[in-house]
Amino acid sequence: MDAAHDQRGRGYWRDALFCVTFLYFTVGFSPYISLSSTYLGSAMAAGSNLLNQLTAILLLFSFIAFMAKERSFSIIFAPRLLLAAIFGWFVFTSLVGEAPLFSLRRLAMCAIICVLAAGFLQLPRTERHFTALLAACALIILFLCYFGVVALPSRSIHQASDALEPLLAGDWRGVFRHKNEAASVMAVLIIVGIYLCKRWSFIGGLSVTLLSLVFLVRSGGKTALGLMPIILATGWFILRWPRWRYAVVTLFLALFAVVIVGTTVDPVFSQMLTTMGLDASFTGRTDIWTVAIDYIRQSPLFGYGYQAFWRSDALMSSFTENNTWATTAPDSHNGYFDLLLAGGVPGLVLVLVWIYLLPLHYLGKMNVATRNSALTRLYVGVWLYVLLFGFLETIFFLSTGFVWFFLVVAVVGLHLQANASLVEDEKEPEPARGEGVQMMVTKPVSRQPSQAVRHR
Repeated sequence: MDAAHDQRGRGYWRDALFCVTFLYFTVGFSPYISLSSTYLGSAMAAGSNLLNQLTAILLLFSFIAFMAKERSFSIIFAPRLLLAAIFGWFVFTSLVGEAPLFSLRRLAMCAIICVLAAGFLQLPRTERHFTALLAACALIILFLCYFGVVALPSRSIHQASDALEPLLAGDWRGVFRHKNEAASVMAVLIIVGIYLCKRWSFIGGLSVTLLSLVFLVRSGGKTALGLMPIILATGWFILRWPRWRYAVVTLFLALFAVVIVGTTVDPVFSQMLTTMGLDASFTGRTDIWTVAIDYIRQSPLFGYGYQAFWRSDALMSSFTENNTWATTAPDSHNGYFDLLLAGGVPGLVLVLVWIYLLPLHYLGKMNVATRNSALTRLYVGVWLYVLLFGFLETIFFLSTGFVWFFLVVAVVGLHLQANASLVEDEKEPEPARGEGVQMMVTKPVSRQPSQAVRHR
């Protein structure tokens, strides 16, 4: 009786921690914020909120307590040597950068996010448990977004009275500060909905997918919407023919990089895109990218410190000299440029090894059944989306943000998938200590139902 009561208590603790973490990274503490007097669309501005920092620290201690009880520290900051090199390099560039104390505080928050993402997948006991929690969180987010649009339109839809970007009037943003943030979250929820169709409930998963798709369309997130067919097709291809995974993903990244850089630095290239009927300015982003590229050339090795470049005193004072509004931008609107500005070429290379090369390596380690599972497809879909959308928004290596958090979750998930065997999931056996969502499988295989996951 006591054991059963203790087991239920542990289950409630896992559920609460999962949902609170998910909602912390999506809804946060400022839903339905008014943009009429001041612009708070920058994720970096949100990261400086004291309440956000205190909550992150509280979650960190909660996860540490949970993992200590479960003896499951093995995947925290894994691979440790690489992550030590990444954070060590960014600590160094921050110390020699524009604002050392500011950068180090933000970097500490980024490290906390990485710990939370690794612990997040250890909370569910089985894949069935994971899908139920994920579905509940996705439906809560969608409800809050649609409720805002219906009941609080002035705080959930961009208005002509917004202090900045009044031209976005009519675009839905829900509980988020900006329609681009809303579009990114909805794109991830579409991928989640497709997964839920297969592993939770077809009707429920389809509802999540369609509601997210409608909201994405109404947010005006054309780029995120346009990426969805590419991501789904690419994910299907590299999972079916894994030997082509390096070539295909690298080709897409190279193509996006050439288009972005070519459009910014070469007027002929820009003219070609205009003739094709495309917006060669990428809704004004090329002005910002021009500033970013100029400053990257000035400090290609060390950058300017973690999140210390944009809106710095030096950059803001150069507004009159350069005569461009882009020097007042909150970020590059390009994750790769911001990595270069924060840590130079070494910083970019180190982070790419982590979020680009390692997942490809993990896919090669998986057996056929694991690689073709719905769970692996979920992780691959999120991973591909963030890699490609990172060319148009700053979403890598941040001190806040749901999309960055979920990318780390996807990378950790692929690591677990590559190092765990499939087991029967119908009876939902209690996992051994140190095992979490890596137990989750899509198809039972010819093993005894009571066998636990075995790590290679």
